[in-house]
Amino acid sequence: MTDIPALFSAPMVNAELDDLKTMTRRSAVTERFYRPDAKIPAGARAVEGGFVVDRPSFWTKVKPGDRLWVREDWRVSNRWDAVPPSKLVPRKMSVVFDAGGSIANQKTGTWAPDRSYPPAGERPSWLGRRRASMHLPRWASRITLLVTSTKIEPVQEISETDAIAEGMVYVDHGFRADGQLAEGWHHNPDQAALGSNFCFPSARAAFANLWCTLHGKQSWDDNPDVVAISFRVIKANIDALEARAA
Repeated sequence: MTDIPALFSAPMVNAELDDLKTMTRRSAVTERFYRPDAKIPAGARAVEGGFVVDRPSFWTKVKPGDRLWVREDWRVSNRWDAVPPSKLVPRKMSVVFDAGGSIANQKTGTWAPDRSYPPAGERPSWLGRRRASMHLPRWASRITLLVTSTKIEPVQEISETDAIAEGMVYVDHGFRADGQLAEGWHHNPDQAALGSNFCFPSARAAFANLWCTLHGKQSWDDNPDVVAISFRVIKANIDALEARAA
């Protein structure tokens, strides 16, 4: 069993907490860069400033039984704003997530998440600066994903069923302020209602839009191989009893 940190956006975090997201797709390929004066391996292709070689990413090594611990945007008290994540004392302060909710020491004596406080968008007066998801420590994570299966396929081969498992949801907000109908599939229902994006005719189309948002407009047309990881969501820190017993 291997424990692996995995970054997720706020809408995808909430989809996991709502039991709507049970899959994630990650690149199956990583690029290794070589300078022009280096020994260039076979199969390298020229890019600006040097050469790159495609190699299998570490996601291709993920297997059933592995655990992903979710990294998301977070905050702690403003008294700690000058302290880097590596210097924060584990489990001695509340951790608040930008997606809403927190993890802290509970009255029961456990270190456990509380989704009800604070609601998404609310910032208590004592809360400090935003910290990027990539810097969330293991002890501060509130979601553990137990890998149940993996497969490698081109990203465009995603099925409608898998797109729904990726967290795409059907929404019907009626007409938006700009007069457009906010009904259809989307990866962020709140965004669809606010008018910053249209809904899509299928879950696959919504996922394609999400993929382009994360990886660039050309990334969907490039149709790269991805590792499709299915998982079971455990709403607890990876070192909690619930996650260790899973």
